[in-house]
Amino acid sequence: MRAPVNMRDRRYTNLSTSSTFSTDSDVSGGSRASLNEKRVFSPSPTGSPLLDSETKEHPIRPARRTSTLLLFLTIIAVLALKFVLVSYLLRLLGISFSTPHSWSLGTPFAGDRDLLDQPSAVKVLDGLGQPKWTVHIPHDYSFPLQSQHAQQICRQSETLRDELSMRSRMMPVKDWRRKGGYYVSDATYLDVDAAEELSGQPRFNSESDENVCESSLTFALDTQDTSFGKSLLMLWLSYGLAKKEGRAFFIDDTRWLYGRYTSFFLPLPSTNCTPPPPRQIVPCPHNAKHLLVSSATIPWTFGAVFEREYLQSWKSGLEKSRQVYGLLRTGYEDLFHLTDEHATFAALRTAALKGDAEKQDASTIGVHLRRGDLHPFEYQFSQDYLPLERYGAAARKLRAHCDSAQDASPALPFLLASDDPDIFESAELQQSAHPFAVQKTQERIQLASKATLDLSAPTEDIIQPNSGYTKHVDENSGWEGGFYSALFYSIGGGNRASSSSVADDTLFSAPAMQMRELVGRAYLLDLAVLGTASDGIVCASSSATCRVLGVMMGWDAVAQGRWVNVDDNRAWSWDGRR
Repeated sequence: MRAPVNMRDRRYTNLSTSSTFSTDSDVSGGSRASLNEKRVFSPSPTGSPLLDSETKEHPIRPARRTSTLLLFLTIIAVLALKFVLVSYLLRLLGISFSTPHSWSLGTPFAGDRDLLDQPSAVKVLDGLGQPKWTVHIPHDYSFPLQSQHAQQICRQSETLRDELSMRSRMMPVKDWRRKGGYYVSDATYLDVDAAEELSGQPRFNSESDENVCESSLTFALDTQDTSFGKSLLMLWLSYGLAKKEGRAFFIDDTRWLYGRYTSFFLPLPSTNCTPPPPRQIVPCPHNAKHLLVSSATIPWTFGAVFEREYLQSWKSGLEKSRQVYGLLRTGYEDLFHLTDEHATFAALRTAALKGDAEKQDASTIGVHLRRGDLHPFEYQFSQDYLPLERYGAAARKLRAHCDSAQDASPALPFLLASDDPDIFESAELQQSAHPFAVQKTQERIQLASKATLDLSAPTEDIIQPNSGYTKHVDENSGWEGGFYSALFYSIGGGNRASSSSVADDTLFSAPAMQMRELVGRAYLLDLAVLGTASDGIVCASSSATCRVLGVMMGWDAVAQGRWVNVDDNRAWSWDGRR
């Protein structure tokens, strides 16, 4: 009987008879095929010299690696040298890149090139040949800058700053405003006086340039807004900011629709230096030596970066705006001084009201109602007005809060100031204030309705005797419904479009400017009496006057709840936002 035969798979026959350590060069074709087949279908033995030598890549020789590295470094060096030489030649020629695909001539201050006709932000070269940006204002341009030019310069400056910052190691962040603070200096900016000195431009009015203030802030009362209250808020805030930063403060009223600043207030305290030349007063950036602030520059001067610096975002409510309130209060205390005649009347009226309050042992509660073309923040009434009952209920509650007695005497009426002359005769108002009466804050100067004007100065068409010709006389026009910007612009035959480009007040006749001044004086007398005679005030913060009254009452009064906002439950803020 035969022994059993050990059967094997034919695929492994050659593998079993070949040695991995064999040095025989005449390996059969079947053996090589078997090796290749195993390499594909089965893992190779670990540490097999034959398989390692076949699968391992040949290393790059050291000489070849060194040659490749030298070639790469040579190419980089040639490109860098070419870039440096081209940049140097372009600077010598006064040419710079304005966009990656276009060329533009460099600074208009250079050599014999013509100056730009319009105010604009431009690129210049500093003393080291480094590109900077500055503001160019023609010497014969009227001051102050018109609103559209001021905004255009600030927009252009942002573009130039971003462009220069991306190429400079001084400021690698593209938008410095997002990560920088309010007082982070713009390293890409060159002041106008330094740019003129480098360019060799002739200095005009050299005598007046002596003893120029080292730094200043000029606030321009312009034609952008007819709101007297907004103008006061911006004026006081600008003054407080200038005082905090150690800048000299100046006011320009060339284009103010209400006339001259000194028609309403006492002149500013004198400074020990003279204002800078108009061509050096620029709207941007904030670190400029001589800064121009107006309603047109609010997004840049009092925008998001200002809020990050002065608003305490980690707090809520009134405490959030404490630093801004302090700046405004400084402006109010130093600037709100009426001319002698009106100041005397306001003081006498205030003293009389306070005397009546002492006799009644009650608090004086003031109410301000803004109608006209201004509507509340509250969404439900955003196209209408707040109900008068809301004002009356808040006034009664405030009097109970201010008076020690639980049952306040109804003998002392509420003080009311409003831009709507017909509101005082409203039955709804009297009913909302019941059981208290309502009296006007002052009656020296008031806005009049058409009915009142018709009683005092009726108009009739003039018919020529023995003639069919009739001369038409315009009807009286009053302030029915309150203050409307369009109606104010129309005084003197102007309109919003023409007023936006007013160069000075000679565009309007003297009677027209007197009428506008009367409107402003009526507003200021209401404001002065209501803000100083009242122990508590009820108003809507959507009105700038309401926020002004909060500043006049003082921080403690607002913090103690004696300034009550009936619009959307918002705390006090200088711009009315939450």
